[in-house]
Amino acid sequence: MAKHKLKRIPPEIRLRGRIFVRRELQLIRTLVTKHGSAGRTRISEKICEALDWRQPNGWLKDRACRDVLRALHAARLICLPRSRVNRRGRLYSKWKPLPRLRRSLQPVITKLPGELSLRLTKGNADEKFWNALVQQHHYLGHKVSVGRCLKFLLCAGATVVGAISLADSAWNVEDRDAALRHFGWGRDAVANNSRFLILPHVKVKYLASRSLALLATHGVRAWNEYYACELRCLETFVDTLRFVGTSYKAANWIAVGTTKGYRKSGASFHNSQTPKFVFLYPLNPKHRDKLRRFQHERIENT
Repeated sequence: MAKHKLKRIPPEIRLRGRIFVRRELQLIRTLVTKHGSAGRTRISEKICEALDWRQPNGWLKDRACRDVLRALHAARLICLPRSRVNRRGRLYSKWKPLPRLRRSLQPVITKLPGELSLRLTKGNADEKFWNALVQQHHYLGHKVSVGRCLKFLLCAGATVVGAISLADSAWNVEDRDAALRHFGWGRDAVANNSRFLILPHVKVKYLASRSLALLATHGVRAWNEYYACELRCLETFVDTLRFVGTSYKAANWIAVGTTKGYRKSGASFHNSQTPKFVFLYPLNPKHRDKLRRFQHERIENT
């Protein structure tokens, strides 16, 4: 365990959207010392159990807890054991580049061979297939998701025509946050459409908007059931240098602004990304009408 002189515990500290008071910080310090030999993951689980820090579906918020522990360690309020994860090059030591799918001359699909549906992939062979599809065909590729995430294969009958996903909403997006405040919603009421892929050989008219409609119904229902929460809105970010968001506009998503191009890395932010269009899709039609009026008033007042 790395040795460093600990600072005095403050009355309270705010981390990951939660305020930890002195009593809780003292408990965290005690548990870190008691379970230090078991590793950081075990420490975070014990702390979540002691503080009853859980997701809405009852799962421990151990990943968020490990972020808190790293911040407390950096602030010299606790002394964590050395991480057992090899962080050289990649965040996860077991991460390996996904093999590219074998290229084949697939016939162009211009008409869906069956009813369009979403097939949830979670911890099975379908998820590995989803990862490989996105790695090969999506311009952002596949990355390990931290936090809540549901992946779906887009299927027409038994034929896979694309891939789509929902994940936790992004942190600190000014234009998005202004809209959420207008409704009184927090980030937990929003999920992010983090990947959307129609396979290159699939050329079916209106397929993108139909897929987004399925995501807003069947996908949202799966999220609500899996994570025991109620979504009120979806968000997505569209690269301003590559796209204009035509599919999202056709599916009645509403453009609310652009990002600043900052990327969060650890505790700091770096202006290293292309600004992106921000689109929102309130699930209730009345809320969509209200958002359109809000955006119109914002534009008029600028």
